[in-house]
Amino acid sequence: MGRIKRPTKRVANTGQGGFEFGPAPVPTATERKPIRDDRFLDDDPYHIMIGDRRLDQLLVANDMRWVVELRQLMVSLDYSLLTATYSARGRCALHPRTVLGLIVYGLCLKQLSLRELEQLSVANIGAWWITGGRRIDHSTIGKFVQLHEEVLGAEFVTALTAWVVHRLRLRPGLSSIDGTVVESAASRWQLVQAEAAALAAAAARQAAGTEPSHSALQRNAEAAEEVARIGAQRCAKRTQQGKPTDTVVVASSDPDAVVQPRKDKVKRPAYKASTLMHEGGVIIGQHVDPSSETAAVDRLLEQHQEVFAQLPPTVLLDAAYHHGELLGDLAEQGIDVLCPSGKAMGDDDWEKRGVKGLFAKNQFRYDDQRDVYVCPANAVLNYADQGKDARGRRYRRYRTAACRSCELRSQCTRGQHGRSIKRYAGDEYKEAMAVVLRQPRAREVYRQRMRIAETVHAEFRERFGLRRFRRRGLAAVRAEFGLYCIAFNLKRALRDVAVFIVVVASSRQGQRSWPAVGTHTLFLRIVLLTQTE
Repeated sequence: MGRIKRPTKRVANTGQGGFEFGPAPVPTATERKPIRDDRFLDDDPYHIMIGDRRLDQLLVANDMRWVVELRQLMVSLDYSLLTATYSARGRCALHPRTVLGLIVYGLCLKQLSLRELEQLSVANIGAWWITGGRRIDHSTIGKFVQLHEEVLGAEFVTALTAWVVHRLRLRPGLSSIDGTVVESAASRWQLVQAEAAALAAAAARQAAGTEPSHSALQRNAEAAEEVARIGAQRCAKRTQQGKPTDTVVVASSDPDAVVQPRKDKVKRPAYKASTLMHEGGVIIGQHVDPSSETAAVDRLLEQHQEVFAQLPPTVLLDAAYHHGELLGDLAEQGIDVLCPSGKAMGDDDWEKRGVKGLFAKNQFRYDDQRDVYVCPANAVLNYADQGKDARGRRYRRYRTAACRSCELRSQCTRGQHGRSIKRYAGDEYKEAMAVVLRQPRAREVYRQRMRIAETVHAEFRERFGLRRFRRRGLAAVRAEFGLYCIAFNLKRALRDVAVFIVVVASSRQGQRSWPAVGTHTLFLRIVLLTQTE
């Protein structure tokens, strides 16, 4: 008996689709902003489908709308500072926005190493949307950062900051400067004393001289000489300050780093990373110095000038910046400064306290008409002599003979010759600052400093994972810190744009008060943004 042939019919796919009931329309080329430059590969992600849904739809449905909005921000940036270094010959390269977008996305997820970023481009759907589905090798990411090292640490960060400021419609206002210690990538087990570095450099140069054609020996000799040179510079500086040089050490793997205490007081090779924060939550200026926070102030003010076309009207500083010369320079530039000498955490610690419970210098009142100091016991300290301290700063010394019979001597000095006060150039600015900070209104303004300045470094440490730099050398570290600042500012712009979109969508429901569903949508959106921070 033969087979019975029955009519067949192909059943349509009845799988449950998304809530959109079909794919969303593809944006126009103007909205997508494809890469038109023949030097670069395009990173258009709108062709990526997962099942029957486009990738951006899947991201939105899975509470990852911020990734879609992040790409929208990335394609809106001007990359001319980065694309100028690429040649029209040879194979097409990845566009800077593709690689930089992956780096920013990885920093938001605390994926910091090159290998982790490469793995993101392979196995993370958010990274697929950022890179257009292209796998980016770890070596490509490293070469990108190295190629644009100088620009990423300075000009590009400033240009991006100006773009963010314009987008958020910020105006010059209350600003704060603060710095933090970030450990270097150098190993603490590779610290060498300056004398040992000089001997190692001589041995390396001798070995290189025997084989001039050996490139590895030549590179080793150059690196050893650089370590010895930096060690000699630090020894000369300490000698000028009258300090011993036997404690000078240099990290052979990162000689630019300086051994200094971290926040937990443990000494490690590290750098000082400083930021100038706007009260709107945007990093306006950033700079990395081997060991000084005050050395970064001029560069931070220059960046504020480049972004806003003017200097900040008011700057809040902590006690680490309480130097007469710095306060004087800021005052001469027309900047209102609030900078206490104490911790300013309560009501009675706004001025610096004396060492070991003794009277501090600020408890001695200076009379500029008579050119004398008046001590807490109302004794007069007259001008005695002048000189230079270990840092080369000139001072005028004031003494009194009343210490011998003073009842407060035990609270003032333990010196055999009584108490003396040194007056430096710029002390008048410190005294004026103390008078200003006694006003309640000035203290009320200054209490905003912690909210403005401290949050950025806390976010770098806790949410971005910046506890230690991964690159070596001052220029490389500045580029790395610049990437963190780029990610922070884009995240700030992303958070503002996302909330703005939800508010507009909810307000379109009519002129009446928001219904419960609109309020619920706004609440969920803010929770989502908080989770992605």
